Amino acid sequence: MSTEEVTIDKKGRVLIPKELRDKVGLQAGGKARLKIEKKNIIIMPPISPEEFIKEMEGCIREGTPAIDPLKLKKMWEPAEKQK
Repeated sequence: MSTEEVTIDKKGRVLIPKELRDKVGLQAGGKARLKIEKKNIIIMPPISPEEFIKEMEGCIREGTPAIDPLKLKKMWEPAEKQK
């Protein structure tokens, strides 16, 4: 695992070096996922629909859904359609 020190600007933005973006498949204008583990922020590439379905297995039960299915659907729409 490599460690890279970066600067956070006044708006909270961080520039991820190109070499690191390329290693994990992050692209300009694309999305990333953030995960907090203890006091660490982990930046991950977006999850594929197949990975999402696998993660959700066992979470869907009978009755009223905890989250609006239309909100879930919107996650997979291209950014242009969400405007």
